[in-house]
Formats: sequence, structure tokens, C-alpha cells
Amino acid sequence: MLKKSFPILFALLSIIVFNTTALKAQTTTKDIYPEFYISPLAGVQFPVGSLNDTYKPSYNAGLDFAVRLNRETSFYLKVGYYNMTAKSDVMAPDASFIEITAGPRYIFTSPKLKAKLFLEAGLGAYIYKTKDYTIPGTPDVVLPGTSVANFGVNAGPGFILPLGKSIDLMIKSKIHCVFEKETSHMFISAVMGLNFTL
Repeated sequence: MLKKSFPILFALLSIIVFNTTALKAQTTTKDIYPEFYISPLAGVQFPVGSLNDTYKPSYNAGLDFAVRLNRETSFYLKVGYYNMTAKSDVMAPDASFIEITAGPRYIFTSPKLKAKLFLEAGLGAYIYKTKDYTIPGTPDVVLPGTSVANFGVNAGPGFILPLGKSIDLMIKSKIHCVFEKETSHMFISAVMGLNFTL
């Protein structure tokens, strides 16, 4: 009787040990770093200061790539497009900024909250592009578009709300400052998108 039940007990014990090990591996997966993320984002931008004299609020879109090194620290790379539509009462061409920046992201975590607040700051290149512009009243006079790259910085808060095992909702707002030879331009962006764990 004991000899017959031994294989059954051994099989049951093996199943229990296997399931316990698998469950433990699943519960500790979240604590394995680094973690990689990709986040498509879209929103609005608001020109500030001298940019506000020429351009009106418009849309922006971009893509974030991030690596999380531990519970609090991440680094991100952002490629973004900011549309700058000229005001109707201003004689100026439509323009845009293309952002390529990178920097640290500090995440404030709490076991009591699902949402995670974060602060991030970045620096890199901002490419300012203007479109071809026909001067009103002179259809034969067309100013060619221009493209110039400048150094810029940005910073701002945001938060991440988990939606599932590998997808989150991300919302953030930042102020951008683009430096030129004799001046600087500023605008504020607000974006929302999905944050996918790779």
C-alpha cells in the first residue's frame, strides 16, 4: 500500500513545488531590472513669450523610449514634433520644432498608491523649421523655408497609471526652453499616451 502511494505522493509534491516556484517567479518579475518601455504620446503645446506673439497653440506628438534602472530611477529618450501655426493677424510662416532630447526621470513610488508621480528633465537638440512663405499681396515673392538646430532643455512633472500587466497610461507636462545665439524661445507642452513594457 505504501509502495503504491509513494509515486502518487511524489507526483503531488513535485506539482506543488513546481507551482510554488512558478508563482514566486511571477510575483518577483516586477522587481527585475532593467525594464524597457516605449510610449507613443500626443497632446497640445502653448507658445510662451516671444513665440506667443507669432504662434498660436497647436498639437504635438512624439515617442518616448525609457529604461528603468530601479524603483525610482529611469532614463528616457524623446523624439517629438511640435506644430507652430502662425496667428492669422501676423505675417509669418508656419513652423515647427523637432525635439531629440534625453535625461533622467525620478519616480515617486508608494505601496498605497497605484499611480506613480514622476519628475523628469532633459536636454538635447531642437530643430526649428519654417515652411515656404508667400508674402501677402505679392504672389511672386516666396520666402524659402529654413531649418536650424539649437540646444534646448526641458523639465516637468507627470504620472503613470497602471492599466494592465504591461500597459500604463502616461500623462505629463513640460516647459521647453530653446537657446539661440541672442535669445531663447519657450513653450509648454501637455501630452497623454500609453506606456508599453517591452
